[in-house]
Formats: sequence, C-alpha cells, structure tokens
Amino acid sequence: MMMNPDIPVLLKNEDRFVVVSHTNPDGDAIGSLLGMYLALKEMGKIVWALTDKEFPHLYGFLPGIADVLTEPSSIQSPNWIVVLDVADKPRIAGDISGFQKNAKLINIDHHPTNPAFGDVNFIDTSATSTAELVFRVLKGAGYALSTNVGKCLYTGLVTDTGCFRFSGVNSDTMRIAAEMLDTGFESYEITRRMFEEFPLARLHLERLVLDRAEVLIGGRLVLSVLKTDDFTRLGADMSDAENLVNRLREYQGVQAAILITDMENGLVRVSLRSKDSVDVSAIAQTLGGGGHKYAAGIKSKLPVNELKERLVHAVSDAFEHANSQ
Repeated sequence: MMMNPDIPVLLKNEDRFVVVSHTNPDGDAIGSLLGMYLALKEMGKIVWALTDKEFPHLYGFLPGIADVLTEPSSIQSPNWIVVLDVADKPRIAGDISGFQKNAKLINIDHHPTNPAFGDVNFIDTSATSTAELVFRVLKGAGYALSTNVGKCLYTGLVTDTGCFRFSGVNSDTMRIAAEMLDTGFESYEITRRMFEEFPLARLHLERLVLDRAEVLIGGRLVLSVLKTDDFTRLGADMSDAENLVNRLREYQGVQAAILITDMENGLVRVSLRSKDSVDVSAIAQTLGGGGHKYAAGIKSKLPVNELKERLVHAVSDAFEHANSQ
C-alpha cells in the first residue's frame, strides 16, 4: 500500500509530538515507539514517549527506553499524538486524555482490524510489522536512520516476523532489514536477546503450557491454559509468557493454537495463532479482540471454561468453512 504522504510532511514541519503504542506491548510496539521517539528527537523536535507501565525487562537494552514516561504530567501542549501498532483506540497505552482535545492523532499500523481512528492514518495490512511502516515514514521525511533508531526498528521487525519465519516476509522485508543493519549494530545482539536469553521463569511457564496442552479437533488445534497463581508461584510476570502460544503451533498437523491466560482482576487474555486455513483475527473479533489473520488476541471477562468452549467451537467452524471452499 502507498504511504500516506501527509505523515512525512507532518513529521518534518510540526514540532511537538507524543509517541504511544498499545497495552501489553510486544517487540514491534516497543521498537516502533522507541525508533520514532529517537528519530523525532534527532530531528530537533520536542517529543515525549508515553506508556501505561514500565516496559518488560527483556527490552531494557534498547536505546531511549529510560526516557519513556508512565504518566503524562510532564507532557506540555503537544500538537500531535503518534499512535503506533494500535489496532483500536481503546488499546492505547498511556493517559492521553489531558491533551487529546488540542492534539491530533497520527495512526500508523498494520492490523487489518484497525478502523482508521486517527485524524491522519497510514494502515498497511501487507506490512510485516509497524516497525517497517515507521521506517518508510521516516525515510519519506528525509531522515537518515541512526544506529540507535535502526536498532530499535530492527527489534520490532525481527520480533513481529519471528526472526523472518512468519508468513508475509518477502524481499522488501529483507531489503528494509538490510538498510537497518547498515546503520551499524550487530544483528545477533538483537536476536540473542529476543530469542535466546529468556529468564528461567519462562522455562517453567513453558513446561506448564506444554504439560497442560490439549490436542483437539483431530490434532488440528492445540490449546493450553495458564493461571494467575502460576505466575506468582514461579516468580514470573505476564511478559514472560509472550509468544509461548507459538510453541503450541509448531507440530505437524496443527493448524491453530490457543493459549488462555487467567489474569488478575477477572480478566482473561487469549493468544491465537494459526497457519494457512484459519483466520484467527475473525475469531478474535467475535469476542471483542482483533489482530492479524495468523496472530490475534482477545481480552475477556468471560469465565475461562466458557471462553474455552466458545473458542474451540469457533475454530471447529472455521475448519469446516475452510474445508468447504
């Protein structure tokens, strides 16, 4: 999809920005936010990065992370709020209510469920990551990537592509990755930290996920559940479970995987993954969630057992529909 030409012009000509992303941020959200924040700062802009709570420790090596605010009291009169990787406006992390009346929204995203909630939008569902879109926007603004910005955006790119393993990766993806690497950081530093240096608490969570895995619908669906007290007992936090659902999808014959996490305050988080035959974003939307065809999520207040039953039924229907095509 063609880039919205208004956005590079705004980044060049406007002066005061707040950069935000989504709740429970992943590597693409964090890398995109930090990359945009640092680039705007290097362009001489007045810019703040805002979220709702500290980023997971996994991302502590990224430049600019110490600058990210968790409350907005020091943010003064921004003109533009740059919203990155947020599928729907209620998922914005950080309290923007105090300056939203006088600031306009720039919405940059690659989720197909995004309703174009910004005043200015750039939504490209063919992109592998929002980091890729930030890269394109910054280039369009005439900005030459620094090492720090390249490092942040590359982190977003490799995490959302599963280190270039997921569907949608193409020659353009690799060319963009090469341009990021040309800024001068080590690729292995990123991939090692993202994929090879998990805390031991994650190992114990992974063991639970696999021990509790249910193989359903003739081996085409694998589902597992994590409970709130699992995290307390193991000294883990929610970020340690990020992308564990992918482990359930890795086996021959498995077409869809679901990880249900019973969180605090009566909330249940669902991560859905699929291969070729099931659009999990369509399933997620029926339960108030969203995402991509092969990766989606839901937050729900339904009891775990009811949610599980509805999800299994929905996946079964999706398989039947796919078989009838």
